[in-house]
Amino acid sequence: MKAKIIILLILIVLFTIFVSQNTHIIQIDFLTWSIAMSAIVLISLMMLIGVIAGFIIAKMFDRPSNSQV
Repeated sequence: MKAKIIILLILIVLFTIFVSQNTHIIQIDFLTWSIAMSAIVLISLMMLIGVIAGFIIAKMFDRPSNSQV
């Protein structure tokens, strides 16, 4: 369990460094929509969506534990 926490902390630090280096404004076009936003917002939003999707998928395929009553 301790190794998971260390790996998670390292990934959080790397993500923070990556996001802090991408501060420019970008234009996003999707079908008929167009929006300008900071790359920090877009990267963070995509990371949040990925984490939520990962949790949902993990819960969908979670095997029940073999607990004996």
